[in-house]
Amino acid sequence: MAAPTANLAQEFNQEHKIARLKYLEEQAIADLKHAVDNYENPVFTTALIAGDDVILHLIHKAGLLGKIKIIFVDTFHLFPETHEFLEQVEKHYDFKAEMFKAEGCETTEDFHEKYGDDLFLEDVEEYDRVAKVEPLLRSLKALKTKLWINGRRRDQGFERAAMPVWEKDKMQPLCYWTFEDCWDYINEYAVPYHPLHDDGYPSLGDLHSTLRVDREKWFQYGMERAGRFQNMQNADGSAKTECGIHTTATSIGDESE
Repeated sequence: MAAPTANLAQEFNQEHKIARLKYLEEQAIADLKHAVDNYENPVFTTALIAGDDVILHLIHKAGLLGKIKIIFVDTFHLFPETHEFLEQVEKHYDFKAEMFKAEGCETTEDFHEKYGDDLFLEDVEEYDRVAKVEPLLRSLKALKTKLWINGRRRDQGFERAAMPVWEKDKMQPLCYWTFEDCWDYINEYAVPYHPLHDDGYPSLGDLHSTLRVDREKWFQYGMERAGRFQNMQNADGSAKTECGIHTTATSIGDESE
């Protein structure tokens, strides 16, 4: 018998990868269908980052785009490419996102006039509240949802490491996926993804607080979000790792202090 070759090992590894992706896809689609069958007006909030792009693709593949509304929060501080990509995926999947913004603001100029140009520097917690948390909570209320679908995963950091797929009124269909799984899926099934990922950004948020990360580190534990919230601190002086959406909005219709 001839000695196994490196090509044979690669072939077996590829078989494992495809089988894993099929399993993960089946589980995620099953959870999305459970969401539609068991909860009123389920919604999915997207920031158009890699994992969110996977979920959007899965919702479309499952034929659920008309049953799960897509929420997009415009902070007025996003990369221009994010808005361009939103238009691209809306056309690709034939849907229109429900857009929510800071209360009383329709443009960046409105936001600056109401809150100043540097709110994110002067009071980051207030910035998060008015630009992200309040619009998100308002969207959940306006759409009368009983289930908030989102893209959080256990491998994104210790704050999320023990998170379940299903919570009281939240559901994370990619909870047990890794960042590498997301990219394997994107590449295998030609899922549209944010163009700035190709420019070195593993995750995208506000332009003023998002940096590139060495690609060799992308798939290390928690490194997907290593370029987010740069040079920002919480009120207690600790390094900022969350924008407040998932820590302040603890339950649909509830805003904790």
